[in-house]
Amino acid sequence: MLCFFIMWPLLDENPTREQILMLLKTKGPLAIEELSKDLNITSMGIRQHLLSLEKRGLIDYVPKRQGIGRPAFLYKLTEKADDLFPKKYFNFIHDIFKDIEKNDSREKIDDIFKWRKNRLFKEYKDALSEKKTIQEKTREFKDVLESKGYLTSLDEAGDHYILKQFNCPIYKVASEFSEACKYELQLYKDLLGKDVNRQQCMADGSPSCTYIIPKTN
Repeated sequence: MLCFFIMWPLLDENPTREQILMLLKTKGPLAIEELSKDLNITSMGIRQHLLSLEKRGLIDYVPKRQGIGRPAFLYKLTEKADDLFPKKYFNFIHDIFKDIEKNDSREKIDDIFKWRKNRLFKEYKDALSEKKTIQEKTREFKDVLESKGYLTSLDEAGDHYILKQFNCPIYKVASEFSEACKYELQLYKDLLGKDVNRQQCMADGSPSCTYIIPKTN
């Protein structure tokens, strides 16, 4: 079934739309008539599915060169749709770190994550620069993380805030190279100016990375 090849955002979708996405992925830009023939669905039915996919930002179209008459279009996937298909980036990055450790040193791994922490600090610092209170900084930081693709939650409990991250873009690397988690925690401390404590970590098998942010030091 085609749905097994497509990532979770479409698993509850109309299977015909998944088939359309798969055809556009494997055969390139296609006209409505070509999709209609491949799926044995009327052109009107194909148009309805394409309209739904277009509204979700998953497909786009370009004019098809032809003679005199009504203009035709070729439909193609957007970058957003391409992200629905599984990729092996994590394995690739993990293998690179293993090669660095073997051919250089573990210290080089530490350097890499330190450089990453410093780069992110400069990038995120501007977003928090105008926030005066820890409440404002923490809420803004949550928004920054979500803009980077993190799924997060923020709660208040007594004298501290609880920030949770439910996904990790470098989870596979972090589960073997603890330097990733070490410098992420340091990044949070530097940005928020507080003695942030990580209560749980996904790299250790927890369902989330949970950070305790004190309101006062």
